[in-house]
Amino acid sequence: MPLSLDLAGRRVLVVGASSGIGRALAEIAAAAGARVTLAARRIDRLESLAAEIRARGASAHAFACDVALDADCRRAVDGAAAALGGLDAFVYAPGLSPLITLDEATREDWRRVLDTNLIGASQITAAAVPHLRASRGRAVYVGSYSARQTLPGISLYSVSKLALSGLVASWRMECPELDFVHVTLGNTSDTEFAASWEPAKAARIIQGWVARGLFPAPKMMPLRAAAEAIAATLATDAFLDEVGVMPRMRDGRVEDVEIALTKQQG
Repeated sequence: MPLSLDLAGRRVLVVGASSGIGRALAEIAAAAGARVTLAARRIDRLESLAAEIRARGASAHAFACDVALDADCRRAVDGAAAALGGLDAFVYAPGLSPLITLDEATREDWRRVLDTNLIGASQITAAAVPHLRASRGRAVYVGSYSARQTLPGISLYSVSKLALSGLVASWRMECPELDFVHVTLGNTSDTEFAASWEPAKAARIIQGWVARGLFPAPKMMPLRAAAEAIAATLATDAFLDEVGVMPRMRDGRVEDVEIALTKQQG
């Protein structure tokens, strides 16, 4: 069931908005009244999405950003703040997951994953903190349940997402006047998560998951429902730090999502 959201006038940067959760979140936030800026590497996708949002009467700007590059991180954040007249929130949604086992992974493989899933998040945050201080704003980071229960072949992704949780906790300690929200997503359908996987290798590894009873996941939630739950963390005035968004079952079928607040203060 869609959530009722009011983000009227909220100035929001969505990093990783070219596909998946980031794209869905940008659409939902704009429809709820937010003024959105979109950042990702694939500027053609962003410009197309921004045009669609503007055609619906909402505000949207697009900025090319490779989160592995410090200058791009600063440029995207400062560009968003300039376009919007400030920044009330950002959401960090990029996620890179090569299909590779730990014994195959090179230092370069690790660097690529950590640059995107972890270090980029911190560099975007460092650039955004001065703007968030001015607005008493909020930063939201998209994590994954695989940080708790990984699968063979995606360990680099899982380790990076486990580290992301620690990174968010560290930003909270260093900037206690701001809200840093870590959202753990359960299994979500209709993403481009595996788009870069080599088909033959993926088939072999997934067969191993099936043989061990690890796949397919018993519960998968719709991508848009997960994005709506993340958007709700932007709409609330409550203090949040750890939020879990998981599939909700009813009569043996996934109906929507269940949101669990590990910690919440009024």
